[in-house]
Amino acid sequence: MDTRSTYPFVAAYGSKQADGFTFLLPGKEVVIEGADEILPTLLAQCTGYRTAEEIVSTVCEQTGYKKEEVREVMEQLLARQILVDANHYFLLFHRASENPMPFSRELSEEDLAKMLREGQSPLTPFPLASHTILEQLLKQRESVRQFNGEQLSLDELNRLAWVIYGRTERSERFTESSIGLGTVPSGGALYPLRLFVLTRQGRLDWTVYREGPQRLHVTNQVSRQQVLHAFIENSTLEGAAAVYVLACDFEQTTQKYGNRGYRFALLEAGHAAQNAYLWCAEQGLGVVEVGGFWDEELANLLLLSYPSQAPLTTLIVGRRKPS
Repeated sequence: MDTRSTYPFVAAYGSKQADGFTFLLPGKEVVIEGADEILPTLLAQCTGYRTAEEIVSTVCEQTGYKKEEVREVMEQLLARQILVDANHYFLLFHRASENPMPFSRELSEEDLAKMLREGQSPLTPFPLASHTILEQLLKQRESVRQFNGEQLSLDELNRLAWVIYGRTERSERFTESSIGLGTVPSGGALYPLRLFVLTRQGRLDWTVYREGPQRLHVTNQVSRQQVLHAFIENSTLEGAAAVYVLACDFEQTTQKYGNRGYRFALLEAGHAAQNAYLWCAEQGLGVVEVGGFWDEELANLLLLSYPSQAPLTTLIVGRRKPS
């Protein structure tokens, strides 16, 4: 634990029990034993505004415990997620919004239909005529969920990867950064997203590609069953040629922007997904964005260090099935 840059914050409700303190976390209870005297004082100091070192010093003064003992308790609380570093508070929301969601809400078909029928549309009316290519593509873009099973060429896979998250020629004039400038805007030009492409290889295997300095390169092979199990509703994968996964290395953006960097990463993924929709509309391909996946299972397929690296959204792509 870095006592200078960690700002502990209480993230779980706790109560005193006969066998120690019991803390309630999403989907589980955690019991801490043998720290009855120190815990109330320690937790009261963990507001997210004091460094771990400041908390240790204060607790030692108020309880008489040694610094090593206080640090040991604090590290145990951090490891069990009873305390979190306030700089990484966004991970709490990320874990609470992952599938399977610990806090879910069932919406009936009637309630959903009522939401769609009632109220005035917030969407701007479309112009009578399209004057630009972009306007035409925006009219054509749609989510397609049925594909004919044909594969895409490696050139098509690479071109779409560039469209989604590619380096542009303007990077040559952006000499202060080795990252460069991309096909989507990025907070601070940090580009924290990581692009993966899963493609079918025959009936049983899928190949996982990752973006590279020049082109996509193979990282590993996974089975068809592993891919199917990573999605909650996997019927859309039947006949699809590829799955593009936008993941994020959160430290790339939160080091500069703190918890707000998490919001920037989500916005960036949205920009990238829209690029895919427009390119596929132009090429006559089908695409659908799917957020119904098991977060940790998909992260494991991509060899990510979850949850500090996590998938944000997926784009299923293929040749359209004739209507």
